[in-house]
Formats: sequence, structure tokens, C-alpha cells
Amino acid sequence: MLIFPFILEFVISLTEWQPIYGDFWDAFASVFTHKINQGVGYNYLITDEPRYLQALGRTVIISVISLCLEFVIGLALATLFLKKFWGKRLWFTALLSPMMIMPVVVGYTWFMLFQYNGPVNQFIGWITFSETNLMWLNTGHLAFIAVITTEVWHWTPLFFLIMLSGLNSVPENPIRAATVLGASNFKIFWTIILPNMKAVIIIAFVIRGMEVIKLFDEIYILTRGGPGTATETISLYLYKLAFEDFRLAYAGSAAFIVLIITVVLINMMLKPIRYQLVEGR
Repeated sequence: MLIFPFILEFVISLTEWQPIYGDFWDAFASVFTHKINQGVGYNYLITDEPRYLQALGRTVIISVISLCLEFVIGLALATLFLKKFWGKRLWFTALLSPMMIMPVVVGYTWFMLFQYNGPVNQFIGWITFSETNLMWLNTGHLAFIAVITTEVWHWTPLFFLIMLSGLNSVPENPIRAATVLGASNFKIFWTIILPNMKAVIIIAFVIRGMEVIKLFDEIYILTRGGPGTATETISLYLYKLAFEDFRLAYAGSAAFIVLIITVVLINMMLKPIRYQLVEGR
């Protein structure tokens, strides 16, 4: 179930096969003939397809901004939840609820919120005491902000949950010793808490990083990659390339390039944990 589709996609990615060309088994035969020299799509994607590179760069930008915001907000909320306050269980449940909602539902909900006469414009108008008529989903930079806002709202709870678990696992003795010695809360947080949470933070970034690269549902519902290609991510580009243009060979080539980049980045992110495990031994 894993190896055969992997090999099938890789072989097709070395050809120019499309559904309109007939039996896809002919694509395998072309690998062993001169046709392979005409069908390799990797060079085409990198040199002659700027839309692919733009979608890849756009995905990186969305991923970096979303992950950073989710980390900062999630860590701040987790720090607050270390203390006791009224309604803590209720707020905890409320904060976790967004990530329980299906991505399609999240996308449609924010699609309605970002409408011309929607609640977002009305809320901004209340704050600024002026009429706000922003075209969120029809303007390039505003649509970009809308996508990031939706992604952050949906998945910050996961960061919050992981950060809260990490904070609760930090040993108390060093914190007590630093408090007795007169260290400030900021210094304790920066020099004791964060270093002890390094592995947890890296794992959180890896888990969310793998998911945000595949971001599709929310963007498809919100903007379908528009206006133009302003919010077109790599997943959406691959979908259009394969199932709208029926260029399956090129889609396979593009997918393998993304796979290689993802594996390299994840391995780079996991290096500090490997070193920590080796030193611990």
C-alpha cells in the first residue's frame, strides 16, 4: 500500500504521460525508451515554471509566519494556565475546541467572517469608529492575511497544548533555586524554562511544519488560491496541476521535489534532539 504507489508516482514523474494519452502502463514502457529524455519534468518545473517556485515560496512564507505566531501565542497562553484562576477548566476546553473542528468547516466559517459585509469588517469599524469596507478575499495582501489568520486560529490550540505539557515537565528545583537567589521571572524563563523545553518546542514545530506545508482545505474554501495566484500554496498548485490540467507527470515531479525539501528540513530541525540524546547517553 505504500511502496507500489510510491514507485508508480516516481516512474510517471519521469515521463510526459497524461490521462488523455491513454493507458498509463505505457508510461512505464517509456521509461526504458528514448521518451524519458523528453518527459523528465523536474528540469521544466525549476527552469520554465515560475508559478511552481512562487507557490513553493508562498508556502514557506505562510508556514514561517503561522508557526511563529502559533508558537508565541500558544506559549503565552500555556504560561497563563500554569496559574490558578476562575473558570480555568472552562477556558481550557474553549481554547482547545478550534482544533477539533474539521478544516473544511473552519475554512467556510472564516470565509463568511471575511465577507465584505461580514463580522470582521464590522468589528474593525467598531474599533476605529469608522465604516470599514475591506475586500479581504479579493485583495492580494489582505487575502494573505486572511489565510494566515485562519490557520493561526485553527492550530494555535495544538501549540498551546504541547507547550503546556512542556511547561509542566520542567523540573521545579532549578526554578526554586533561581527564585531564592533573586532571579527575575524573565531570567528564569529565558535561562531555565526555555532550555528545558527545547525538545518539546522542536517537536511541536516539526509536527505543525509537516501539516502546514500540506495546507489545502482552508485556502481552497477561502480563496481557491486567488486573487490570481496570490494565496496559491504548493498543495493547491499540485491539485490544479494534477486534477484540473491533468498533467499528472509534472504533478508527480513537483511532489517529489517537495518531499525531498521537506525531509531535508525536518532532519535539520531534529538534529538538536539527536545531539541531546547522544549527550544524554
